[in-house]
Formats: sequence, C-alpha cells, structure tokens
Amino acid sequence: MYRWLTVVTIAALLGHPSFGNAANHSPTLERIAESGVFRVGFVPDAPPMSFLDADGTPKGYSIALCRHIAVKVRSVLNREDIKVEYVPLITPAERIAAVVNHDVDIECGATTVTLSRREQVDFTLMTYITGGTVLSTKSKPIATLEDLPGKKVAVITGTTTEDALRRFGKLNEFDFTMLKIRTHDDGMRLLDEGKVDGYASDRAMLVGLVFRSADASKYLMVRRIFSREPYSLMLQRGDTEFRLLADTALADLYGDARIRRLYHDWFGRFGEPMSPVVEALYEFQAVSN
Repeated sequence: MYRWLTVVTIAALLGHPSFGNAANHSPTLERIAESGVFRVGFVPDAPPMSFLDADGTPKGYSIALCRHIAVKVRSVLNREDIKVEYVPLITPAERIAAVVNHDVDIECGATTVTLSRREQVDFTLMTYITGGTVLSTKSKPIATLEDLPGKKVAVITGTTTEDALRRFGKLNEFDFTMLKIRTHDDGMRLLDEGKVDGYASDRAMLVGLVFRSADASKYLMVRRIFSREPYSLMLQRGDTEFRLLADTALADLYGDARIRRLYHDWFGRFGEPMSPVVEALYEFQAVSN
C-alpha cells in the first residue's frame, strides 16, 4: 500500500508544471518520498558554512540554504512529514562518495565547484565565492604570502586549497613545507600548539574558525588570496529534476532580502562585509520562474 502511494506521489510530482513532464524522473525525490527522510551531508567543523553548535545541532550558512531547499522538497512532494537527517562528512573524498553512493541526497558544506568533481556529481547554483589564504598567530606571523618561504603550513588533504597552494608555491618558486591534515580542527590545534607556522584554507572558513576560537585577537590572516573558490551544493549527477528543484529554491531566496539577512547572520556579524562579487552572485542567479 505504502509503495503504491509513493508511486502516485512521484507521478504527481513529475506532472507538476515547474518540474518537467511525466517523462522526467527524479531518483533523489523518489528516495526521499519512499524513506520519508531528506538526508543532508555536512562538514561538522567548517564555520560559518556548516558546523555543530554547543548543543550538537548543525548550523551555518550552507545549512540554512539546505533548510530552505527542504521546505521546497516538502512542498513539491506534498509531504509535510518529511524529516531532515544530517550526516556528518569530513574530507572532500568522503563528501563526494556519499553523494555518488546515495548515502545523502545533498551535500551542504563548503565544496568548491571543479570540472573534475562534475565528472562525479552535479552542483546547484553557486552559493558563495571565497579564496584560499593563510592564517597564523601574531607571535609567529605570516603577514603576506611572500612570507611563506621557510614556513610549515597545514592544509587539508584532497582539497582545492591544497592543489592551489602547491601551484602558487611552484609558480613563485617559494620553498615551504605543506603538512597534510584531515580536519579544520586539526589545523587550528596545530597552529595553536606552534607545530605549524600557518594554516591554509578558504578565507570564509578561517573567518569562522577565528571567531569561534577562545581568543580571536591572537591570530593574523593574510589579506591576499592565492586561489578563487566558488562554492555550491553537491547533488546526484544526472538528476536534473532535483537540481531544478534546488536551484528554484535558491533563486527564490537570492531574489529578495532574505539572502542578505542570512549573509549578515553568518558573515556580517563576524566583520566580513558582503563583497561586490558575492552581491553579483546573488543578483545574477536570482533567475525568474
């Protein structure tokens, strides 16, 4: 009986004028309808994009975007009983594998869009644009990127930041040591313990990590970036109906004042004003129905 109701629900969805015709099919939406659960992958230590608060509740900018998508999922499926389940994922490889293997329906962390990743997964509209830079302590400062030679810098393995930092060093003939680590927490711990001179990550991540630390005043962040990192949410490759649903939810959000309130909640209050690039991202992606 339940299976029959699921088929009816999906058939009704695929006949919805905003999401194609009955010939189209969404494996993701079918899984959500059958299980009654919308599974959201996230990085638990990547503030302000996604993290666990003191109570163990997932929070952050990307989490807020995915909650908006969850509202759209419930509306399209006409299922207010759909629950949201958060699945912690750490490394980029783990996050991509979880999407590919359907362990999650969407990944809402801080993933940079690349062509090689698009061979395995699809991405929504862009959600943020940042860039890689280096954090140090004022007691052992790395004030500019030109200070990198001779330093030991931690970087999360398998990230676009790792690749970009290596390319930057080679291009500029800077001789420094890269220590590969697994998590943001590892990077901050090593930096605090003086075991590395710097921690390289995306500026958005570093801003959030500094302001969640016990003493934000002890850190120094290089203002210049060595890479550009366009963020997006990862989805199952080839599921155009679900990607359309997610893009529709994001475009709707980008088109009014709500996105600016979200930005202030997760970036503005940390002293990170909205850049012209991010403002343009919202403006140009507020696609009309």
